[in-house]
Amino acid sequence: MSDSQADVLANNLARLLSHMLELHGELAALMRSKLDAIKRADSDQIQSLTAREMMLAERIREREGLRRQITRRVVKSLNLDPAEDEAIRLTALAEYFPEPRRSQLLVAAAGLRERLEEIERMRVTTTLITREMLKHMEEVFSVMTAGSTGADVYSRSGERQRAGSTSVFEAVG
Repeated sequence: MSDSQADVLANNLARLLSHMLELHGELAALMRSKLDAIKRADSDQIQSLTAREMMLAERIREREGLRRQITRRVVKSLNLDPAEDEAIRLTALAEYFPEPRRSQLLVAAAGLRERLEEIERMRVTTTLITREMLKHMEEVFSVMTAGSTGADVYSRSGERQRAGSTSVFEAVG
């Protein structure tokens, strides 16, 4: 392939990366909203945001597949080792192009990397919060289902005896 073909592919790649940056920005905004909903314990909002995140993640997955295809074609057009198409970093790929294409690829790659790091931090935070909430709920349910140890009561004959334990779920159905 010619240099102009490689340049066209690199331009398409830069535009795709910019679009992916927008999609990841939307995902980050949804994740921030979900963290706020978790703080407010708004389960309906959490469910709604999670559904939107899933749809957006699917779109991002599709775009990632397209990015891999274009990268593979760029590597081929530059006559690089085909084994590199999966392993090559965008910053290394950008070095094969003159300005302004090099800067477009580098800026898009840096922006995407920054956004992915932000998303990963929020994912870790959400995971930690969720784990702690689950631990707390396990403790609450454990106490609720265990019932009391029973108290001393008097029978009809006036004798003192130990009453059976009752759990919350038995009491409320």
